[in-house]
Amino acid sequence: MQYPPVLPGPDVNYLIHQVSPFVGLILMFVGVRWLLRSPVGEAFAERVRQRSLGRWGVAGEDPRRVAALEEQVSRLEGQVSELAERLDFAERLLAERRERKLGAGQ
Repeated sequence: MQYPPVLPGPDVNYLIHQVSPFVGLILMFVGVRWLLRSPVGEAFAERVRQRSLGRWGVAGEDPRRVAALEEQVSRLEGQVSELAERLDFAERLLAERRERKLGAGQ
């Protein structure tokens, strides 16, 4: 009696080889998330905050500095509006000159 040929099933080693990087990546993300939510992660985050304060001065903004910057911005806005008015005036003068030249040439 002859048995039918056995078909090869999925290669388990091949499947494990293909899936293992994804499993490792997931485990790594879970581990890092757990570490960052632990007291060690909190301490690390606090140290990063303290170093960034020293380097960039990002702490609570100094009210005097904010007021000085707001004043400077309002001064600059005034200068920009004055320049816009001057530009508008100069454009009107140029347009009148062109109209006079065209009118005299006809």
